[in-house]
Amino acid sequence: MSWKDIKLLYGDDLITDFIPADMNAKVLEAEGITPNFTDVRVRFSYVLNNPVDSEPLEEMVKKRERPTIMILVDDATRPNKHTKVLLPMLLEKLFDYGVEKGNIRIMVASGSQSPPSDELLENKILGSEIYQAWKNNVIIHKQAENCKNLGTSALGTPIEVDIDVLESGLVIAVTDSEYHYFAGVAGTVKSFFPGCSGKETIARNHPQMFDPVHGFKPECRLGNTKGNPVIQDMIEMAKMTKKLVPVFCIDAVLDGEDNIVILNGGDINSLHEQVLEELKPLRIVNVDEPADLVIVSTGALSINLYQGGKGFHAGWNAVKEGGDVILLAHCPLGVGSDNYKDTMIEIQNMDLDEAMGYVIENKCSIDNFKIGNQKVVDLIRILKRCTCHMITEMDQKELEEIFRIKYVPHTGSIQQSLRDWLNNFREQKNRDPLVYVLPDAGNYINVKNR
Repeated sequence: MSWKDIKLLYGDDLITDFIPADMNAKVLEAEGITPNFTDVRVRFSYVLNNPVDSEPLEEMVKKRERPTIMILVDDATRPNKHTKVLLPMLLEKLFDYGVEKGNIRIMVASGSQSPPSDELLENKILGSEIYQAWKNNVIIHKQAENCKNLGTSALGTPIEVDIDVLESGLVIAVTDSEYHYFAGVAGTVKSFFPGCSGKETIARNHPQMFDPVHGFKPECRLGNTKGNPVIQDMIEMAKMTKKLVPVFCIDAVLDGEDNIVILNGGDINSLHEQVLEELKPLRIVNVDEPADLVIVSTGALSINLYQGGKGFHAGWNAVKEGGDVILLAHCPLGVGSDNYKDTMIEIQNMDLDEAMGYVIENKCSIDNFKIGNQKVVDLIRILKRCTCHMITEMDQKELEEIFRIKYVPHTGSIQQSLRDWLNNFREQKNRDPLVYVLPDAGNYINVKNR
């Protein structure tokens, strides 16, 4: 049998030759862009010297009133491809500007995520060379500790920020921007909120997404910030924080092959607004009709179900009512959220409509929300549209009985498991199904007239 030339990642492993050549399958990829630079190092120097709505970084370094410079980097649930490229260049620049190593701190903006182990810090976040040289300068943000309250936002969110950040002479956020399933666009301002904010800030901000009918408010969706209360709240809080500590942001956008194709520097709020338009040709794919089956990979993002499960959200946007989504996500760290798992156990014997009402009422209000429960709401609405299947290292019983996701056996190779599953799927349909393949779960599949 011959096979379509389609490639997907399972963790870091490349899977090929799994879709029969005669199957009606289409790879959905965004149009993409041609970068306006050929050398990342040259572009990096340019954006530091010619920032958006900001003084050049060197001037901000020299004018700072306190010696400490705090660099914010993503936690281990993010791919951190940009961190390993940009952080060494930034540290080199700071030395060129005359900053001493003892005055530089690197904070892992972990938000509500668990603190990373030394192994994750070295291999997933910083890279071995930077870790070995800088591990004594690293701080892990902990949401329940060391935060100061700066007041409240217009939506009543307590603005709690890590004291080490506030007491710095300059904060430099090193981020990558992506579409986010309820905040619209991640990166930039999310380095502060929830990146280095307090537990109560997150607990009060995130419930703004919920809607008793739809699960999430229609404005809280991939790629949308207009009228989106979650991200607008974060934007406001970032503006208030900037009044207390100088902030410079370095923001990257990566393509599907982990190449930096957009790189900007400057004001953190301005960059968030600017990247919204810049992301469109890289992340939006328009199709005329939904598919019978969507095959999705979350690649390096699939460290756990909490993160890797975003692939189901991507497939949900592209699949028809009653269709199927199969996700490749190895999830070596399991679920990744106790609240997510515990709530799914609570609703284990409820039908989906009853479960949605129960979770919205009892787990998602301003007064009772805990991070992780938004994943429950998202999964319920996905399951109401389609059947979810998963190739993973997670426990089959846990996946099927608690999360209602069908486990795809793979005692042999992932390739052969996919071949067998697809052949069985086509036989069951007794017709030629339309199949979409999403190599990048960060893309938004916009179905015409949906």
